Amino acid sequence: MLLAAACFLALILSVGCAALSPLTAKQETLDERVKNYMQAQVDKKWDRAYSFLDSSFRARVTRESYVATPRKLSYTGFGIEEITVLPAGDQATVKVKIDILVMGFEFKRGAQTQSWIKEKGEWFVKAEPQSRRTPFAPQGKQK
Repeated sequence: MLLAAACFLALILSVGCAALSPLTAKQETLDERVKNYMQAQVDKKWDRAYSFLDSSFRARVTRESYVATPRKLSYTGFGIEEITVLPAGDQATVKVKIDILVMGFEFKRGAQTQSWIKEKGEWFVKAEPQSRRTPFAPQGKQK
């Protein structure tokens, strides 16, 4: 009886471990996409950050224009506070705490809420043109 229980436990553990196979690039989770997007901004790799932006933004703003845009602030760190995926599974809200440097002043853990959408099975951040986008802008509609 003890031997049968041990065999059953070994079987359960081996099946569970098989399910933990490494993720491929196509199976990247939203959490990983957010981290990669934010890290690209911290590293000032704007070409890489552009690849995380949604298709409607990329249709309005070229990669070259986005990369060449002067930035008045620098991201120095971040942490993901909360990820909420809507029931349909194709939209999510991500709350991020960011550290920024503006004109020599450092601001720690400012809150930023990002909207993410799934396009063709991959997550992209909803963006708006740089001229209107700042971490200090009120949430919601801007004039």
